[in-house]
Amino acid sequence: MSYLVLARKWRPQRFEEVIGQPHVVQTLQNAIAGRMIAHAYLFTGVRGVGKTSVARILAKALNCRKGPSPTPCNECEVCKEITAGESLDVLEIDGASNRGIEEIRELRENIKFLPAKSPYKIYIIDEVHMLTGPAFNALLKTLEEPPAHVIFIFATTEPHRIPITILSRCQRFDFRRIALADMMAHLRHILKEEEVEISENSLRILAQQADGSLRDAQSLLEQLIAFSGKEISDSALLEVLGIIDRQALEDTATALIHGDAAHCLGIIDQLYRYGHDLRRFCQELAGYFRHMLVTKMSQQPEKLVDLTPDEMSVVQKHAEKVNIVTLQQYLHFLMRTEEDIRKAADPRLVLEMALLRLVQLPQVMDINELITRMELLEKRLSREGREPSGTKGQRKQAPHSPAESSTEPPAKVDALHEGEGPRVDWHHFLEHVRQQRPSLAAHLQRVQVSEPEPNNLVLDFGGHHFDYEMVSDSENLALLRSLVQDLYGRNVRITLKEESQEVRRSGRAQTDLQRQLHRQALKHPLVLEALEVFGGEIVEVRTDTDIVKSG
Repeated sequence: MSYLVLARKWRPQRFEEVIGQPHVVQTLQNAIAGRMIAHAYLFTGVRGVGKTSVARILAKALNCRKGPSPTPCNECEVCKEITAGESLDVLEIDGASNRGIEEIRELRENIKFLPAKSPYKIYIIDEVHMLTGPAFNALLKTLEEPPAHVIFIFATTEPHRIPITILSRCQRFDFRRIALADMMAHLRHILKEEEVEISENSLRILAQQADGSLRDAQSLLEQLIAFSGKEISDSALLEVLGIIDRQALEDTATALIHGDAAHCLGIIDQLYRYGHDLRRFCQELAGYFRHMLVTKMSQQPEKLVDLTPDEMSVVQKHAEKVNIVTLQQYLHFLMRTEEDIRKAADPRLVLEMALLRLVQLPQVMDINELITRMELLEKRLSREGREPSGTKGQRKQAPHSPAESSTEPPAKVDALHEGEGPRVDWHHFLEHVRQQRPSLAAHLQRVQVSEPEPNNLVLDFGGHHFDYEMVSDSENLALLRSLVQDLYGRNVRITLKEESQEVRRSGRAQTDLQRQLHRQALKHPLVLEALEVFGGEIVEVRTDTDIVKSG
């Protein structure tokens, strides 16, 4: 007997044997049991997840001598012919090679004839999306009102390419990628039956490489058996499948996080000498950083990544050392590098330059933290700009204050002057104004207040012209004096200053701030990348505070 590949040998023959598609299996079995049989089905999903196998099982379930039955017997003549692909009543058509209008017209002519042995004549059209537009149009009328003895089963990996007029006439079933646990369990069963030994770690890697396709997993396993025989070692798996050792990914991530350029170059050199696919390495490295990002952002990362507990522990330790914004930037660079490698004449050089750039990339600061730091810097520069030369870093004391000539602690704001009554507590007074005249209090929010001498309150509006105009209104000024009298029991002269010398010095400090922000922006990696991509130049640097004020 000729050799039968694993994918065909272990193809499911009953609905119960289908792996990872319970939603499809249960619906079809219930429909058959209830005799609710549609005239057209559409099976969609990635390669190797069971679309064609389920189509054949459905054909057997409908045409079995003991059916229609949710469980075909696989023993009658009809079932055996369908399994062997020899049934005259179940026709499998490749949509890629029979995609023209002439083939569909021939199909329409043959539909008229009754089935030879079975209740139904079933047409399984694989990769149906490959049919041409005219072919779909020719099929449309037949699909809408087919003869009672005809059933269509379409299979496709690209349902978006099928006209909506066809989709609307089919019952659609979306096949999912096979879950890692389901795939590993099925592969263990195959290995046991085939008497093949492989470590649990290698089995997991094999299942991960299949990317949800059971057929791909079976093909990879067959390749390993051909290379190693009945005992598959971990090293054989890495060598045959060209898989990057996970340790290389972990070492590269460590080198990038710690800025170790030499180690990065050493890893790339080793991979290159052993003939590994550098583009694939870049893809897997991006996947590793994706795991790190998921670990930081999800409360239950184990549900979103296929990692062992030991692997998860290593990823979490790496993730603790990098913030989310930096991880996103790493991913952006690696995904772009993967595309560059695909088009490059020297993939090694492209990958080395990308890793060196990532090594030199500082951790990107969170935007909220950056804004906070810039605001603190702005306040410090503004304060230094108001202090006289030679007094920076020293505490500025109010004029005519007793603290000027005394080592005693300065008095509180509302402390009593000798025989002159209390000084004005501005925050207390502002709250009093807000209770009496909220609109007036709004114009006093940004003033700088000083009381250089008793009974003289100076309000510096710092260039806020509108606030100055509103408060300088005679009615509002009179109200302020009256409120001071009510609150402190004395008359106070109120002096308004639209723009003081301190404000002008602050303006110069703001210019210094802009220069410093400009220098910082020129060093920021995101800004540098934007300048490189768009070929622009920095015209103005503005903080979020500036934007809010201008808006």
